[in-house]
Amino acid sequence: MPKIVNPTEKIDFICEKAYEEFIANGVNNFSLNKFIKSLNMSKGQFYHYFKTKEELTFEVIDRKSEKFFINTEKEIYKANTFSEKLLALFSFYLVLSDPENESFDKLMKDTFYMYLNIENEFIKQKNAECYDYLFSTTNKIFDEMIAKELLKENAHKFIPSLIATADGMYLQSMILENYDLKKNLIDYIKMLEDLLKK
Repeated sequence: MPKIVNPTEKIDFICEKAYEEFIANGVNNFSLNKFIKSLNMSKGQFYHYFKTKEELTFEVIDRKSEKFFINTEKEIYKANTFSEKLLALFSFYLVLSDPENESFDKLMKDTFYMYLNIENEFIKQKNAECYDYLFSTTNKIFDEMIAKELLKENAHKFIPSLIATADGMYLQSMILENYDLKKNLIDYIKMLEDLLKK
């Protein structure tokens, strides 16, 4: 009788092995053919789960990011002020610069160029999911603060520029060696809060 394969377990296994390989040798040195051989798997089996190296990389990042997002939700819930809640939301960027997460930070930086590939439907979907999360969570924070009469009624119109600014700051922190992401993000959020206070 053939062995029944649990697809979820197989994807977990592949992603964990890929992460180990990314951390050990870097994404740029990653050979998909060698990796598939190391799994003792045929190409056909592998391509049943992932069509490209990019899809595998994004799935690995997604799975490793999940713990950060779970923690983010907890921190947003615990936070009381507008600034604290926004800082908790955008703490994902700050967590990456924490020495404890150095390997994951390197993986994010090594793969950043892939996020710009708008031709790949898989990548477009992953990016859309990320921004859907950011916009919906930011909306909830703004709704809560407006309901508590801590922000002006029209504060929502600042959400797109807030997200774009946080993204830009993260990009600058990747490019500029001495860029203090945490300080700049905190200063911007406080400035925004002062501007939007009722």
